[in-house]
Amino acid sequence: MFAFDIHLLQVYIQHTISLAGILIILSGILLAIGQYGYSLLTSPLRKQGAQINSIRLHLGHVLLLGLEFIVAADLIGTTTTPDYYTVGIVASIVLIRTVLSFTINREIVSLSKEKA
Repeated sequence: MFAFDIHLLQVYIQHTISLAGILIILSGILLAIGQYGYSLLTSPLRKQGAQINSIRLHLGHVLLLGLEFIVAADLIGTTTTPDYYTVGIVASIVLIRTVLSFTINREIVSLSKEKA
């Protein structure tokens, strides 16, 4: 009848999750640009610093969420790659993205403390 290829299904799932992460990051960037532009046009200069920190805080949350989706897609990708070289490359990429997530998270915590 038809052949069910589990490897192909995993690749589609990986690409879908990766695309979701990219779309989350892109939407957050577009929203931050819109909020920043609105802030520049409507707020007095003395309030813009607090609003910019708020925009950065929200953007940091969105970036973390998007990175988590992309890391998840990379982890799924390791199940579809049989050789150790590719697994090593993916592990390196996941490590770099994890360090980025940790750094962004520290920045978010710092901004949250400033805002409070």
